[in-house]
Amino acid sequence: MAPVSGVPHYAGTLDRDGLRIPVTLEISDLDFVRYPRICIQAGFAMPDRTLPHLLGVDRSVCYYGRGSVVLDRYNPDGTVLQCLAQAEKVLRDAIRGRSDGDFADEFQSYWSSKFVYVDLPEGYSGPARVRPAKLDRGEVNALVVTTGQSWFAAEPRGRRRDDEDGTPVDVVSIDQPLTFASTEAWPPTTVADINCWLVKAAPDLMGRLETVLQTQSGMSATVLVRAPNGLYCYQVDVPNHLRKPEFLKSRRHRLPEMMARQPASTVIDRSIGVRADADYMFGRNLGTMKSLVDKRVLLIGCGTIGSFLAHQLAQCGAGAKHGYLSLVDPDVLTTGNIGRHLLGVPYLGRNKAEACASYLNEQMPLLAIEGYAGDVRAQKLPWHQYDLVIDATGEEALSIALNEIAVQARPRLPPHLFVWLLGNGAVAQCILTGEADRACFKCLKPDLTGPPRFRAIRPETVLEVVTNVACSDAAYVPFPVSRSVAAAALACDLVLDWANGNPGHRFRSLTLDHRRAFQIPDASPTKLAHCPACGGRA
Repeated sequence: MAPVSGVPHYAGTLDRDGLRIPVTLEISDLDFVRYPRICIQAGFAMPDRTLPHLLGVDRSVCYYGRGSVVLDRYNPDGTVLQCLAQAEKVLRDAIRGRSDGDFADEFQSYWSSKFVYVDLPEGYSGPARVRPAKLDRGEVNALVVTTGQSWFAAEPRGRRRDDEDGTPVDVVSIDQPLTFASTEAWPPTTVADINCWLVKAAPDLMGRLETVLQTQSGMSATVLVRAPNGLYCYQVDVPNHLRKPEFLKSRRHRLPEMMARQPASTVIDRSIGVRADADYMFGRNLGTMKSLVDKRVLLIGCGTIGSFLAHQLAQCGAGAKHGYLSLVDPDVLTTGNIGRHLLGVPYLGRNKAEACASYLNEQMPLLAIEGYAGDVRAQKLPWHQYDLVIDATGEEALSIALNEIAVQARPRLPPHLFVWLLGNGAVAQCILTGEADRACFKCLKPDLTGPPRFRAIRPETVLEVVTNVACSDAAYVPFPVSRSVAAAALACDLVLDWANGNPGHRFRSLTLDHRRAFQIPDASPTKLAHCPACGGRA
């Protein structure tokens, strides 16, 4: 390799004893977070076919997938040689046809750089529509394929759509991955090109686009293909001279024939489908675990723990599809809350539950989330219709009262989960209750003035409490926002385990300040006979 004067890159030859491929090497990042850029020079006579692993008109080589290899910044010479050796192997295999099978894996990059969101049930095939999507507060800036109303829809929530709105789509599922031969002209740009490719790639798709044109209303027709290697759309627009009632209604069945006879070929618009359905978005990061989609959850308390927990529950799917997430809190957001609350200055003076619901609905409008101001005991909520009730208030008196309601109403009421912080945020704890033979919340401290069943705070620890001058401004226990988030995460993990049918340890404890607290092992404690709430109850 020899340096090229005046620019920060080098020129040289790969596979010197064989293909002799002239390349340029550009090293723009000596930390090697970005891989060195290797491109085939313009003077090299490329084979008369498409090559895998080449990107863009500059013929840059994709020799490592992004993030697939960690390069050694402390051995730059060896790192550059490693990259050149890998690029040489990739190019040699590509030019000699040994990696043509990789077209299927890379098919998205060959199909299109444009995309459309797909909000459809998993595995769905049949009629759908392409409609405008609104992702920002401003302009319509995306499209979504859906069978009805989508959370991406660019109109107010709850408004019914006309079934004729949008471009008609035929959603088709195939078993084989889409790919193409290296000798084919690529990419397909016309209806004729698409059909020539489909003859070999997916014969079952032949004629689908024409059928949509003939049988559906609108100025365009689209086919969305569900393949094992992705979602792929191709669309054709009716030419302007055929956009007349004579052709669009009376002679619509002849549209494909008339379009095929026109002097200029009808151009195809291609795009990649990006899944945007609830099952994918909320289940993708959980692996084999079930999400909270379809779950009905009541969260009491939207303060320092509850606000973050509400956000986490929503991100896990609570309120999606047939589920809903109800938030209740009597307090308003003040400046003193900002330092350890999910919400910020724009929500000052608003009720915490209503503000949290508003914020979450803005971020994830497909979820059914409602906020209720006031004491939860005075709310006329259908408690028995919830799957889970969560108390994140951290107010022991209210937790005892809610626990009493739950115990007395067993088994009519759903399980209750309580989460709280101890000792200036030194320990986060939570407990899932509702089983007759296991501890209720009060079992953790049967005597209000007595010691807890599981002592977490060290005896020498002094609780720091800040007392305000104004009687209307309650005293508070200082601790950083990190403790609030940790407590919310502890509870969210238990909720997910519950949703997956295996709660594991019902009582969980996370020590965050070992100077002030002991480490308490997780457990599933049994109920106490002398518990004033559940002792003696079946």
